[in-house]
Amino acid sequence: MKKMKFVYLWYVKMSQEALKKEITDDKFVSNWVAKAKEICKKKSAKVLFLGDPYGTVEQFVIGIESDLPLDEFGKVSGELYRIDSAAIEYARTEVVVLH
Repeated sequence: MKKMKFVYLWYVKMSQEALKKEITDDKFVSNWVAKAKEICKKKSAKVLFLGDPYGTVEQFVIGIESDLPLDEFGKVSGELYRIDSAAIEYARTEVVVLH
């Protein structure tokens, strides 16, 4: 049986502290993304993109492709959150099943 593939869209609302850091530290976001890519690689997931969503209150969305089921991706998103938990007010996930 073929393994299912997913793209997890992880929307992040940044804290006020993080928004201030982003303005004063031009490497803040790139450092976070580099750490996120390392975590995903260890978990057999791949960061596809980082973008700015329109029509949402979140400041960015990260697209992650994986064959991990949702409960396992929950562990990955927990690790992503812990990169800098003070930077994230909250995050939410949408799931796309690839055919």
